[in-house]
Formats: sequence, C-alpha cells, structure tokens
Amino acid sequence: MNLKNMKIEAQQGADKFLVSYGNDQGSILFLKEKVLSAPMHVESILSRGYWDDYKGNIDLKDLLSQLQVEVKLGGPVVSFRELYGTRFEEEPNCIVFRQNAADRELLYNELLKGRVRQGWGYSQEFSLYQGMEDFINSYQNVTKGSFETAQKQWNVLSKMLYIKEGDTIVIPKQPNHHHFIIATAKKDPNSHVCYEFGDPLENTNDYRHIIHIDPNSIQEVHYDSPLAPFIIKRLLKSIAYSGPINFVRNRDFKLAIEEIINENDKAELSEPHPLPQKLQRIEHSLYEEWVKTVRNLTPSDFEKLVKKFMRDNGFYILKSNSYDRKGGDIDLLCSKEIPVSTPFEPKSITLSYCIQIKKHKNLTDATGVHQLVNMEKNLNLEDSNVVQKILISLADGFTNDCEVLANDHNVTLINGIDFAQLYFKSI
Repeated sequence: MNLKNMKIEAQQGADKFLVSYGNDQGSILFLKEKVLSAPMHVESILSRGYWDDYKGNIDLKDLLSQLQVEVKLGGPVVSFRELYGTRFEEEPNCIVFRQNAADRELLYNELLKGRVRQGWGYSQEFSLYQGMEDFINSYQNVTKGSFETAQKQWNVLSKMLYIKEGDTIVIPKQPNHHHFIIATAKKDPNSHVCYEFGDPLENTNDYRHIIHIDPNSIQEVHYDSPLAPFIIKRLLKSIAYSGPINFVRNRDFKLAIEEIINENDKAELSEPHPLPQKLQRIEHSLYEEWVKTVRNLTPSDFEKLVKKFMRDNGFYILKSNSYDRKGGDIDLLCSKEIPVSTPFEPKSITLSYCIQIKKHKNLTDATGVHQLVNMEKNLNLEDSNVVQKILISLADGFTNDCEVLANDHNVTLINGIDFAQLYFKSI
C-alpha cells in the first residue's frame, strides 16, 4: 500500500467513505467507528450501493493514526500505526476539464493569463461558495428548471472546490483540435483556494467559474507527438473524459501525464511525428470519401447502418424510433452489460446509449440535442444504468448553439469523420 496515494473518493451519508489507494484497490472508512476495511477492488466497493461524490473536508492525514484496520475482510482489527506507521504525503490530483469548443480561442487566452474557466456561470447567483442548497435554489430560480437538473449542475461544478494547489489540470483540444494542455493549479492570489467565482469571460455572459493555474506551467502537447504515451490519446479522444470536470482515477493515465511533465524536450512534445501525420492525412481523406458515399443513403438506410454498428459492438437494441409527441425523440436506445472483474464477486453494469441520428451535410443544429434531452426522462431506465446521450451526424460539424446545448446537457457529438473512424476501427 502506497500511503502517499491515499485519498477519499466517494461517500455514503456522513459516516461511510470510499478510500482509494491510487490503483485498483481501496477500503471503506467507517468514520464513526474509526475503522478502515481490509483493501479490496474499488469496483467491488462501488457495487455496494449508490455512492455520492465526496464533498467533505476530512483531514485524512490527521485521522490515520486514530484508525483501526481490518487484517482481512470481516476479521480482527489492528491499529493503522502498527501496520503502516503514520507517514502520509498527499498526491496531487489529475483533473480533466472539457471546455466549450465554440469559445475555444477566448478560453485559451484566459489560460495564458492563468485562468481555467468553466461554463454554467451565466448568472451572478451561481457561485459555488454559497453551498449546495443555496446553489440549487438559485439555479432553479434563474433557469426555472427542475430540482434534479440543478442538483446535477451542482454535482458537476462543485468538484472545482476540491482542486488544490499543485494539482494537474489537463484540457483536451486546446489550443486546437490536435493538441491538449497540461498545467498546474495554484491558489487565487486573493484567497487561499484555487477556485474563484469571478466576472464573466470577455464578450460573453458566462464562464464565471475559475480555477487558477500557473501560466508558466502550461505545456501544449500534440496528440501524435512521439513522446505522448498512447493511453493519453486513447482516453482523451474518447468518451472516457466526456464529462465537464473529471477527477482521474486511472493510475496509468496519471503516470503518463507525469511522464510528460518530466520530459525535457518540451518542443518535441508539441509537434506530431512526421510519419503518423502523413498517414493520418491519407486516412482522413479516405474517411471523407466514405462519408460522401454514405450521405447518398436514405435516412432509413443510414439508421440501419448505425443499428448494425451498435449490434456488431455487442449492444442490444431496446427501442427504435421512439418519440413522446412533445418534442422528445430518439432513433436508437441500446444497452450492453459491461463485466466488472473483481477478486470477490462477479459483477456487471448496464451501459445504455440514447442515440439521435442525422444524415446531414455542412452543420447540424441543436434540434437533435433538444430531442435527446426531452426524451431521456421518459425512458424509465433502471437507476443503476449508466446512460450516455449521443448525437451522430454525417455533417462536417455542429452549430455553436448545438455545441453549447450539448455541453450543458452532457450530450456527446459525433460528426461524419468521427463516426467513420469509429466504424472502421470496429470492423
């Protein structure tokens, strides 16, 4: 067990917490009893009921010396000090931020000034400092939205309150589609924390949520740099980090980011390898030709192609062409049981995709996102399902309104070229 990697990841109520050791192992902390369970696979812990994101301020360093630890699950306990001593160094977090592509350039200029900005800050009443209850009330009053929607926004944004100085911030697709940025969080010069609720971003009425970073720490990395580990490209360019703010648990990913930070040849990090770049251009032209051909299909035939694609990837089609006569519409609802391997018990989770399909050229507007959002609440899926909303379009891209709305409602947008890549990689 590496004590410096220990951190509290999640909680059930006020007395039960999930403690991670920075790999696949973790324990359950029973705070009232001051007992730490024997280590087990994290997925096994997560399967034991619903866990909320950790919102507390427990000083784990001070608590360790007071804990009793199970020698084995359900077995006798001994003091933490006796087993491990009391040395504890808190490891920096690694947080992936997804920013709005529609305002990419403005947001990049803010990065150079030492500010990572996030959306859903278009009202001066949305400060996270007011706490969950007041934030939810403010959000409902301003947007006239539901309690559930307000609570989701709080759950997403409140993670920013737990970013501390020295944490690593990773921002995909900045300053352009071919690069990502790595930077180090620092405290707001006017306070003792990294988060600030400030003025709106220039020329917008949004992005008041700010994490301060050291602008001198910014490193731009090309996805195809020969020095960029493959795991970073694979996870950053997939839906693995499609959420607005993601605290990374994958140990290999964090080690890969650390490897980049310690790389001496910073210039080579920002440049693509010449051969892959040439091959990528050839591959891209082939995808473009395929998209042009598929656009000649009827809308019905393109939907059949997407349906076959999902079946070939192991998904079961639950519904096709469902609508609620109130603006809600999905073309496909499909699911797949994803096995979770643990040393203690067999377990699986259900991954459900709500898919809207558009056979468009040029740009796709926000209609498909509206249809997905309106329909999602009528699907009556199990609470245990992991649900992802996806808009697939053969278009070259999406309008600004579409990207903003998709960002607000966690809808993944896949354009024609992106779908061609996914399609051929699955064959």
